[in-house]
Amino acid sequence: MARKKNANDDPDQPDNAENGDDTFGLPEIEYEPLKRDEPVQTEQTTERTTYQSPEQPTYREQVHTEYTNTYDYDDEGSSPWPKIFAVLAILALAGAAYWYFGKYQPAQRAEKERQELAEKEAREKKAREERLAAEENARLDAERRRADSLANITTKEGSIETLSDRTRRYYVVVASAIDGDLIMDHAKRLSAKGVSTKIIPPFGKHKFYRLAIAEGDNYTDTQATADGMKAEYGEGIWVIRY
Repeated sequence: MARKKNANDDPDQPDNAENGDDTFGLPEIEYEPLKRDEPVQTEQTTERTTYQSPEQPTYREQVHTEYTNTYDYDDEGSSPWPKIFAVLAILALAGAAYWYFGKYQPAQRAEKERQELAEKEAREKKAREERLAAEENARLDAERRRADSLANITTKEGSIETLSDRTRRYYVVVASAIDGDLIMDHAKRLSAKGVSTKIIPPFGKHKFYRLAIAEGDNYTDTQATADGMKAEYGEGIWVIRY
């Protein structure tokens, strides 16, 4: 620290370096104490107004323009487009999900159900047609069998034979009459049913015509034949030998 200069010292007298040990060899500094009561003068600034042409922007406009540009530049990092794109992407995904789950899948299920129903109806129609065809074929077969049966059932007329000589054979007689025409009428009725008959004229003491429907070599066998025919011709049939 510099030594305070004594007011009684002679300014013209040179400093003695050897006698001033507390100066440490440094030059002395003069200073004045600060007068705290004096008012501090403030630097007054005057605003200088300059004329500018209408085409040239003012200083404030330039500052505002630079601030605006700086603000716009700084706001580029927080652009709203990413948010807009995100919202649009979410809406697109929601629309696609609604179309897929609400439109596409129901339409596919409806189309599949329609195809399955059409295939089921086609199978049922085919089965019904096959059943009708089978029934028609069965009906035609039944009619053919019926026609064949009727053709087979249609029998030829039975023969009518009038015996003139005695044969020494045994005959099963179903009717007798004194009139030969009555016996012939009966023989024709049996002939229409396919039964062959033989007319035995009166012989010996017998004055009746007889109508025989079967014959045999002996009485026992012929009687057995007559017994088997009683269910159809009645109990009145009998056996005679001619």
